[in-house]
Amino acid sequence: MRATFRYVFLTAIRDRFPIAILAALIVAIALSVLVAGSTLSEGQQAGLAYGGEFIRAVLVLGLVTFVCFHVRRLHDTREIEAILTRPISRTAFVIAYYAAFSVLAGLLAAITVPMLVAALGAHGWGVLEWGASMVLEVWIVCALSLFCAMALESATAAVMVALGFYVLGRTAQFFLAIALSNLGVSENEGINITFRSTISVIASIMPRLDLFGQSRWLVYGPGGGWGVEILLLQTAIYVPLLLFATARDLHVRKF
Repeated sequence: MRATFRYVFLTAIRDRFPIAILAALIVAIALSVLVAGSTLSEGQQAGLAYGGEFIRAVLVLGLVTFVCFHVRRLHDTREIEAILTRPISRTAFVIAYYAAFSVLAGLLAAITVPMLVAALGAHGWGVLEWGASMVLEVWIVCALSLFCAMALESATAAVMVALGFYVLGRTAQFFLAIALSNLGVSENEGINITFRSTISVIASIMPRLDLFGQSRWLVYGPGGGWGVEILLLQTAIYVPLLLFATARDLHVRKF
C-alpha cells in the first residue's frame, strides 16, 4: 500500500497537478480581490463570499478531472494490471489510491485558508470551520470520482457523471423544497406525486453537499446551520460506502 500511495503522489507531481491547482487558486483569489475592490459597500464580505465559491469550483473541477483521467490512464496503459500482480488485494489497492488522493486534496483545500487570510483578511473561527468543511467535501469528491472512474470506461463520461452527482448533491434539497411546496410541476396530480416522490428519494440518499463550505461562515463567523460535526458524520458515512462500491466493482472485473 505504501508503494501505491507514493506512486500516486509521484504521478501527481509529474503531471504538475498541484502547481496547476495552485495557479488556478491564485487566479480565483485574485478575482475575489477584484470583486472586493469594485464593490461600493461591504467589499470584504463580497470578496470572501465570492472567494469561497471560486475556490470550491477550482478544487472540485480540478480533483474530479485529475482523478478520473489518472485512473483511466491506468487502464489504458495496463498499469493497473501490473500493480495488481503484486501482493496487494484489490480492496487495499482502492484504499491506497483513495488515501493518496484524499491527502493531496486535503492539503490543497487547507492551503486556501491562509490564502483567504492573507488576501482578503478572513479571520476568526468562521474561516477555520469553512476550511475544515472544505477538506471534508473534497474527501467525498475524491471518493465519488474514484468510483466513477473505476466503474465507467470513458474518462470524459466519468468526469461528467461525477460532476452530475456533485451538482445533484448540492441542489437536491432545493428541488425537494419545491416539490414539498404547494407549487406543482404539472396540472396532472399524478405527475406531481411522482415528481415529489422521486425528489424525496433522491434527496434522502444524497449527501448534503450544500452544507459544506458555506460562505456565510467566512463573512459572519461560525454557526447558522449544521456544524462540522454533522458534516464529519456525513463524510464518515458516504466515503466508506463509495469505497466499498469501488472495491466491489473492481473485484468483479477480470484483468
